[in-house]
Amino acid sequence: MKRKQRASAAAADADADEPSQAPLPIESFSGDVCAALTARYGRSAAPQHRHLLASAAAIRSILVDDGLPLTPAAYLPAAVSALQAAGPADPAASSALASLLVILLPHIPSSPSSLSPAAASESASALAAFLASPDASKLPTGTVRSVVKSLGHLTLHLDAAADWGAAAAPLEALFAASVDQRAKVRKCAQESVEKLFAYLEQSGCAKKASSAAIAMFEKHISSASSHVNLESDISEGRETEAVHMLGAVAALVPYLSKKARKRVFSDAYQLLGPCFTPLTRHVLRLLGILLDHLKAENVESELQSLVSLVVAYLPYNEKKPDDTIVSALHLMKSCLAKLVNRPNLWMEALPAAFEAVSGYLILGRKCSDDIGQVLQDCIDSHIGQNVFATNGSVLTDCDIDGLSNQAAIKSICLSINNRLRTCAYPPDSILSVILVLFLKLVVHVDCKQAHMLKKGESSYVFMKDILLALSQFAMKIDKESKLTNVVECIGAAVIAMGPDKILSLIPITFDEHRLTCSNTWLLPILDKYIYGAPLQLFLEHIVPLAKSVQNASNKVKKARKREDLLSCTDQLWNLLPAFCRYPIDLHQSFGSLSKLLVEMSKGDQCLYKPAVKALQQLVDGTRRLSSSNQDGEIYVEVSALFSSKFNTLNCASTGRCSKKDACKSMKVLASHSADLLCTYAEYFLESSPEKQGHLKPALRCLAQLSGSTNVCELFVSLVKRFDLEDTSDPESLECQTNEADRKNEESEDADRESPECQTNEVDGKIEEGNAAAEGSDDKRSLLLELISTFAEVADEDLLDIFFGFIKSSLLNSDRSCDNKALIALSAILKEHSGYCLARLDEIMMLLHGVKPNLDNAVLESRLLCYQFLLVHMIKVNEEITSKKAFLILNELILALKSKKQNRKLAYDVLLATSASLRNSKSQSADSDLQRLFTMVMGYLSSPSPHIVSGAIAALSLLIYSDANFCLEVPNLIPSVLVLLKHKAIEVTKACLGFVKVLVTSLQSEKLLNLHADIMSGILPWSLVTKHHFKGKVVLILEILIRKCGFDAINLVTPEKFKVFVRKVEEGRKGNHFSADGTESEAQDNAQHDAKRRKRAASNAETGQEETPGRPPSKSSSAGKKRPRDFHFKKGAERAESRVANSQERKASGSKGDRTNFKSKV
Repeated sequence: MKRKQRASAAAADADADEPSQAPLPIESFSGDVCAALTARYGRSAAPQHRHLLASAAAIRSILVDDGLPLTPAAYLPAAVSALQAAGPADPAASSALASLLVILLPHIPSSPSSLSPAAASESASALAAFLASPDASKLPTGTVRSVVKSLGHLTLHLDAAADWGAAAAPLEALFAASVDQRAKVRKCAQESVEKLFAYLEQSGCAKKASSAAIAMFEKHISSASSHVNLESDISEGRETEAVHMLGAVAALVPYLSKKARKRVFSDAYQLLGPCFTPLTRHVLRLLGILLDHLKAENVESELQSLVSLVVAYLPYNEKKPDDTIVSALHLMKSCLAKLVNRPNLWMEALPAAFEAVSGYLILGRKCSDDIGQVLQDCIDSHIGQNVFATNGSVLTDCDIDGLSNQAAIKSICLSINNRLRTCAYPPDSILSVILVLFLKLVVHVDCKQAHMLKKGESSYVFMKDILLALSQFAMKIDKESKLTNVVECIGAAVIAMGPDKILSLIPITFDEHRLTCSNTWLLPILDKYIYGAPLQLFLEHIVPLAKSVQNASNKVKKARKREDLLSCTDQLWNLLPAFCRYPIDLHQSFGSLSKLLVEMSKGDQCLYKPAVKALQQLVDGTRRLSSSNQDGEIYVEVSALFSSKFNTLNCASTGRCSKKDACKSMKVLASHSADLLCTYAEYFLESSPEKQGHLKPALRCLAQLSGSTNVCELFVSLVKRFDLEDTSDPESLECQTNEADRKNEESEDADRESPECQTNEVDGKIEEGNAAAEGSDDKRSLLLELISTFAEVADEDLLDIFFGFIKSSLLNSDRSCDNKALIALSAILKEHSGYCLARLDEIMMLLHGVKPNLDNAVLESRLLCYQFLLVHMIKVNEEITSKKAFLILNELILALKSKKQNRKLAYDVLLATSASLRNSKSQSADSDLQRLFTMVMGYLSSPSPHIVSGAIAALSLLIYSDANFCLEVPNLIPSVLVLLKHKAIEVTKACLGFVKVLVTSLQSEKLLNLHADIMSGILPWSLVTKHHFKGKVVLILEILIRKCGFDAINLVTPEKFKVFVRKVEEGRKGNHFSADGTESEAQDNAQHDAKRRKRAASNAETGQEETPGRPPSKSSSAGKKRPRDFHFKKGAERAESRVANSQERKASGSKGDRTNFKSKV
């Protein structure tokens, strides 16, 4: 029965509802509503449309008879009168007239209004009376909603400031409709009331409107309030009206006067009881909105009462919805934030709230995370260092019981601990609260405030039981995914308490009889989360423990047990870098620590790794602390350890040591740095290559502390010690280079003329000098590695010494140290641009004299030097340096056209150069990068196709890394596209590759400005199937069509190629083109390969070599292509001659011949 009633009611609503189509175009019919409705609904057979047209036609005839204009304002009074006359007795007519009103009123502008205030008042009063009549509730929902909407429109035409009585009755009618049982009517009325209040506020009638709202609010709330106070059930009707009124007033809060807001707040908070009612959710929402618009001093007493009511509502009950608990917590947080004059109120409210809602934290519901987040915000706002003031330096239980703030924190921690021990596994909601508690309870010793607690003491006293509970979970949980949040909580405890307090609660000990180490699960956590710990703790506790475990591992025979002990030993020693993160006693303990660092670095075991890392951490951390922005950097570093993000993090600003202490520590480090530098340099010279790689960071840090003078003395002493001083006095670098080339040529000529005669003599000399040369080269290589390590801190005098040593290594050695010398030179070039530019000619000549031959490492280092030089030259932007920059680009472009390995190195150098110019902090970064593009573009005019194709390949690489920037380089794209008409095959290939990169990298909007030029350039090559030209064009076209659309591409396609482009589009959609184009191209390639193999076989029979290059055309027989083929043949003949000579030497020579052979440099 009820289902049928609901169905019939829905049908009535649909029939009575106003038309929901687009707004009626009345302006097109000179304002005649009837004509516009006839044009839209004249052919409709729907009953509501027929009634609507009949009503509009009847009103139109009346207006015509009375001689009134056919405008919406003229239709309105007649429609209202007709609606009053029809009333509930004729639902069909009322529905049609209500729909007509909804259509009319939007076409009557309110500012300036074409409707007089008197006419608007009369119509509004009539509609208000219509809604207030008892029979109005019998009308369909759609009709009532249309009348409410029309009344809302009409009220915006009233002159409330001049005649408040005209607005009072409509406002009361809208308020009454706001609590209507029908949702559509209620929603429409509330929207209309909100618009009306905004209009009344602008008209200066906010107080009168607020008084009307208060009257209606109290009328509907009074009975509900009395029932809440009596803790009895509310009747269903009263309850529903109160709920709707709460929702209506919540939307009006921004427009109410201050007095009205306070009055609503005073009435509303009394509706909140300890049990859930249908009003609770709406009351909490209204109170939250009111708090955002109220000042605390106006409602201070009410706020205190509200906090008590909210805390009373929080205890768990199955009948209380979870969302109301979250809303109540948010409301409590807002109240505490408002009561700044009562900072101690949280000491009463928060412990009770934690006790009430802590059960939700372990339920694992969606609300658990929300509640946890609110509790974190409360902790962050109210628990801070200012609550830990005591008369002494040690906090005792008596102090806790005697101080309300400490007692509140103890109560909070106790609630959390009790819940933590009741769950099998703690969920993230409670762990996140624990983590914030740990980090907020960080207190440090302040020299100006002796009454502050010692660092970590507050966390230790309040949170030690929670830490012990977490340790039990950490020991029994094996799955890493579940362990992460527990580990973060224990890590927060390490940061808050310090490792000394942690180890006192969870000791790490070694049982010599059982050969086991307890609580080793804690070691990785300590390694990650130790910050600001005392070094003395490591020296007195960890070092003896590590040595005991290490000694025991040497005596154990079982491999499994030995591996476990060695692993524990490594973990213990690896704690040293963690203890070196911002230590608080560096200036007192560094003397003992330096001896330990030297001892650890000296051995061949892996102990040097944590020693080097610790030294680097000490230097970098102390330098960071001595800077002005220490807190911000440490905050970022510490907060990165946690998956959660915090608004504030006390551990980052606890002042592990002051700036004054950091400066004192820097002086201590500097005083020991010279001796440590010499010691580590000796270890470096005696170590294996693997160990040397780990010692370099330590040497670099010590060099920064020692200064350039100490480094210079050390390096000069090592040069003298190894007898590597350069005693020669060459006239110039160029002369040396030319002389070396001449000697190599003469040596090759002599080898070629009489290899057998010179073999014995050369072998003898080599055998005599091999031992001495090998030792000298090894020492020289070590010193070159030291140069690359010290280059960053070198001053000009030391740079002169370094450069002289590098130069002598490149000129006087037997090329075995070239790679190390170039690496050292690149380190200088990277760090000291001014010095490099001052010696630019000398460096260029030196690099030019290095011939990498087949050594890829030397080539890579040489190109790296060129990279740094090129960046410096482009940034300087001087004419002289620009000319020399082209010499470097020559090398890079030639390398792009060489073998695969060299090509990759050249690509890397170009990309690194582009990235350096783009990431430069200077204001001219864009112009520097543009200058690089322009320099490469200069090679496009070269007569050599080889150079042109290399330059295009370089440009393709550069635009791939930053495609948008290429549009800012003048004439870049047109300069490459015009080369598609070039006759050289390799140039065409490079151009098509450039276009492919361009269309792949650019966005569609930017391609639309270029697609016409691109199409005109690539389409002629679709006719050429050789060298895969047609396939390349097809691929480019597919990308263009996908990005720009087929219509845009077809629009700029010449008529000659439209069929081809159409086939590409069809193939892209349905893979039809592959059968027509790609397979035919594959067949052509197969036929071409077959012919080439047949020709090669024929040449092999006649003893001829196949000439590389494309097959000559008919015109080539006339001599047009002869120069190109001629050069290819000459190159092949020269290569054949070299191979023959090489085979001759191998056949006739002995081992001495191969040893004596030297490539020309």
